[in-house]
Amino acid sequence: MTKRLLKTGVLCFGFFMLIACQNRQELTADQIVQKAIEAHGGKENWDTLEALEFDKKTTLFFEDGTIEKATNQHQYFTLRPEVKGSIRDLNYNGMSRFDYRRNAIWITENDSVRPVTDPAEQMKMTNSFFAAFHVACKPFDLIDENTTLNYSGETEVNGRLCHTIDVSYTNDGPDADKWSYFIDTKTFEVIANKVVLTDHTSLIENLTFDTSTDFKFNAHRKSYRLNAEGEKTYLRAEYFYSNFKVTYR
Repeated sequence: MTKRLLKTGVLCFGFFMLIACQNRQELTADQIVQKAIEAHGGKENWDTLEALEFDKKTTLFFEDGTIEKATNQHQYFTLRPEVKGSIRDLNYNGMSRFDYRRNAIWITENDSVRPVTDPAEQMKMTNSFFAAFHVACKPFDLIDENTTLNYSGETEVNGRLCHTIDVSYTNDGPDADKWSYFIDTKTFEVIANKVVLTDHTSLIENLTFDTSTDFKFNAHRKSYRLNAEGEKTYLRAEYFYSNFKVTYR
């Protein structure tokens, strides 16, 4: 009798675990990302957001653990009615920043303002601005007419079971970066992302979140270089975000 009850209990437990796994897998990639958006503040809040600003400290490391570079920036982005903004160096004794608006870049140093006219420099700074902008917009901009989301199964990241969502873009070429996002199967927090570039692969872990606004933004992140087997080789960068402010329309 005891063995029969034990066997029945094991079968029931296995059945419920199977149902739970099936329910997780029945979600599409779009549905998982939509749940992640809600977990991080919601589409309704994001769609009425006019501006976002915060401080960002970045430390880059060499492979031996020594510091390559450290920056401390104030980043300001206007999302609507058009994308524009500025990135200011907080470590500079005077005033050093660059502004992006209407496909043009201006550099400010102390009281001197000059437009960037060199095409190569303008492209470099524009790419830098939008790289920072798109990092700030995750996961809210993952559902877009220019993105394709694919579900590639479950992955464990730092002991947490995650949905893996691969993201591609309409203008991707053969050598385009390949992005994957890891979304907790229970909380739907985006806890990490991976990017495969032509010369290396990085895993960026979202360790803590800031909840001082209506949103759940990243507060502390670490970026690791990975080897061909997907194992961490060294800490490449560490990021701290603080002093978030949001403005609504």
